[in-house]
Amino acid sequence: MGIAGGDVGRAPGISIRPATASDADVVGDLMADAAGPLAAPIWGGGSIARTQERFAGMFGCWGGSDHHFVASVDQRVVGVIAHAAVRMDPWQSLRASLATLRVYGVLGSLTLSWRMRHMVSAEPAMVRNSYSVWNLAVAKDQRRRGIGSRLLEHAHAGAREAGALTVGLEVLIGNTGAIRFYENAGYKERRRRVSERLRKMTGAAGLIYMDRAVKDDD
Repeated sequence: MGIAGGDVGRAPGISIRPATASDADVVGDLMADAAGPLAAPIWGGGSIARTQERFAGMFGCWGGSDHHFVASVDQRVVGVIAHAAVRMDPWQSLRASLATLRVYGVLGSLTLSWRMRHMVSAEPAMVRNSYSVWNLAVAKDQRRRGIGSRLLEHAHAGAREAGALTVGLEVLIGNTGAIRFYENAGYKERRRRVSERLRKMTGAAGLIYMDRAVKDDD
């Protein structure tokens, strides 16, 4: 969903490692914050605290931390990113469905599915040789220290190793801080999708798809 603001400078002592289920609570908080106006209306039934709890619950389930990496400063997790050559393979899709059922229950899962159908993706239908980035979030008190940039660089390196030609991501329309951050990293808007239903539910007008070329020095 992008991050809430820009990211300048460099924080010393940043380390990045694969996320594990033990990171669930802090990652749940980070992702709920990164989801911005979508968080409570779509995932939390109107409650940001419930959103954080549910994100943490799903992250802690089997496979919930797949493709996620966390950034730490002084052994404190302060950022998270997910990136992969594909958004979700069939096995991960199955694990995600089981995690949703476990955390939300049957009725809650159906309600979540109804809410999420208003999140119309801006990603073009055919994006070949592309690499996806999602769930990039940095703790509020650690922003503008280069942590988001380091996490994004980690994704770019993964894209290069995967042989991808482009790296793509989605960001909320109106999230000017995140859009500026990605533009500074070389991303350009390719497509946007406006959803009146999403705006009425969350106040967010829709999504923008951005991408950039994978470079040899990534």
